Amino acid sequence: EKFGLDPKKVLFLYVGRLDGEKRIDLLLRGLAQLKKNGRTDIHLVIAGQGAASGELRALARDLGVRNEVRFLGYVENEHLSLLYQAGHIFCMPSPEELQSIATLEAMATGLPILAANARALPELVTQGINGYLFEPGRVAAVAEGMVYLADNCQVWDSMGKASRARAITHSIE
Repeated sequence: EKFGLDPKKVLFLYVGRLDGEKRIDLLLRGLAQLKKNGRTDIHLVIAGQGAASGELRALARDLGVRNEVRFLGYVENEHLSLLYQAGHIFCMPSPEELQSIATLEAMATGLPILAANARALPELVTQGINGYLFEPGRVAAVAEGMVYLADNCQVWDSMGKASRARAITHSIE
């Protein structure tokens, strides 16, 4: 309720900078592809700010998914854990992540992860164990991952536990 999210929808969550290299556009395009195929049960929640904020909002409108996307803007650190708990699946589409603190935070909260199979992300995510890895830059692969995770809610708990177990091996330092 605090974030205006619909708990009846499958909530894919992105937290981080809204800049071009983060490839958030892939999530919007994947969502649009799913909507064209009749999927209305999936929503995307985007928390953060950055140079691409306006462009991403316009893209959501142009793709016809404005009602399926919630742009939260900057979320204070004190509210981040609540936001992670509200989501079902965390997304990291960037092929340039060197560590991805946001992904680790989501994992520590116990979320399954949808991530690009690039750089540091495969070190955090193991296909089928704590999430789904997609080929970087491919909208169809993002949409496929979204469908897989949305349609297999029975594995969210085990994937979340595996995410948490992996995250706690990383220290704050």
